[in-house]
Amino acid sequence: MNEEMIFQQINLIRQNTLNEIEGLSEEQADQRPEGFLNTIRWNLGHIYTVQNALVSKFGGKNIDIPSRYLELFAPGTKPADWQGEVPTLDELKQLLEEQPAKLKEALAGQLNEKAAKSFKSLSTIGEILNFTMYHEGLHLGTIKGLKKVNSVAE
Repeated sequence: MNEEMIFQQINLIRQNTLNEIEGLSEEQADQRPEGFLNTIRWNLGHIYTVQNALVSKFGGKNIDIPSRYLELFAPGTKPADWQGEVPTLDELKQLLEEQPAKLKEALAGQLNEKAAKSFKSLSTIGEILNFTMYHEGLHLGTIKGLKKVNSVAE
C-alpha cells in the first residue's frame, strides 16, 4: 500500500465520522446513557487528541495538541470529571476536518521512517498512523451506538 492510499483512507474514515455527526446538537453531543462512560463530544475530542498524540509521542513528530484537550480527551478521562469550558461541537468539527490535511503536510514522505519509539509492536510512523484509523473506527462505532441509544435521528 502506498502513502497516498493511506492518506486517502484517513480522509475517507474522517468523512464517515463527520457525516455521522451531521445535524447533531450540542445537547445531543453531551448525552451519556447508562452503560456508557463517555459522550459523543468526548469521543470526537478523543479521536482528534489521540491521533495527534500518537504521531507526536511515538512518531517523534511535532504535532500540535492543545493542552486542554489532553486534560479533557486523553485515555482515561471522562466528561463526568470535566471542569470549566469544553470545546464546542463546531470547534471539534473544524479541528477534525482540518486534521487529515495537517497530518499529510507534516508526515508526507516519512511514513516508512522508524518511529521515535515503538507503540505496542508498531515501529514506523506509517504503522502508527494506520493504527489511528483503526482507533477512529472503534470510536465511530461507539458514536453510532450512542446515537442509537439516545434516539438521535439519522
